[in-house]
Amino acid sequence: MTPGSRGSIPKWCSATCRHRAWEQARAAASGLSAVEVIERRVEVQVPLVPTRRDWPRLLSDLAARLNDGRVYDRDLPALARALEPVLENYRRRAHLTGAPDLD
Repeated sequence: MTPGSRGSIPKWCSATCRHRAWEQARAAASGLSAVEVIERRVEVQVPLVPTRRDWPRLLSDLAARLNDGRVYDRDLPALARALEPVLENYRRRAHLTGAPDLD
């Protein structure tokens, strides 16, 4: 069972499993069966804030995804709006520092 990316971690995989667990707990309370409690640890990856060394790889990955069509067309306008200030600021810094321009 793979937990979702949001919300609490499910205790049971289905309503059937939940009902069976209830039946077993009820039977254990009456002394008719044993219940084994299993504790589990779930590791969730937390996205890290990109460092200066991560940006070239991330932008390259974005370019590859755009080229392969792995970015929805409906997301392109928002992506264009987000890229405009990036390009403007890069051009400003490139002019001041002598870094390559993007003409």
